[in-house]
Amino acid sequence: MTFATRTAAVAGTALAASALVLSVPGSASAGGYGCSGGLVKTYAVKSKWNTLSHVRVYYNAKSGWNCAVNVKTRYYAQFKHKTSIRLNNELFYDEKPHKGSVDSDSGKFKLYAGPVRVKGRHLCITVVADTWYYDEHAHLYKGHILCG
Repeated sequence: MTFATRTAAVAGTALAASALVLSVPGSASAGGYGCSGGLVKTYAVKSKWNTLSHVRVYYNAKSGWNCAVNVKTRYYAQFKHKTSIRLNNELFYDEKPHKGSVDSDSGKFKLYAGPVRVKGRHLCITVVADTWYYDEHAHLYKGHILCG
C-alpha cells in the first residue's frame, strides 16, 4: 500500500467516524424524555447504598412550564420496578389547587417515570421522586426550588 493510499484510507475512516458522531442524537436532549426546553438541574435519587435514578428538571422559557422525569441509572434500567415522580408549584398549596399546579406519574417502569409538567414562570417548584429495586428504596424531596 502506498503512502497516498494509506493517507486516503485514514482520512476516509476519520471522515466516516466524524459523520457518525454528528448524526447520533445526544442523550441529554430533553425531547428524548418528552420534555421541551433546556435542562436546568439534575438530582440523584439515592438509597442508603446506591443511586438508583436521577431526576432531570427542564424549563421552557417560551411556554413558562417546568418538566421533569425520573430516569433510572443504567444498571437498574434493566428491570421493571416501581418508579414515581411528582412535580408541583407553590399554587398547589392554595385552598383550591390551580390547573397546572401538580402532575405525577407512577408505575412499574423499566427506564423512567414521567414526563410531568407544571407552570413555572414566577413560581417555585417541588420535586418528589421514588425508585425501588426489590426491597431497596431511594427517595428524593426537593422543596421550594428553582424559583423563577
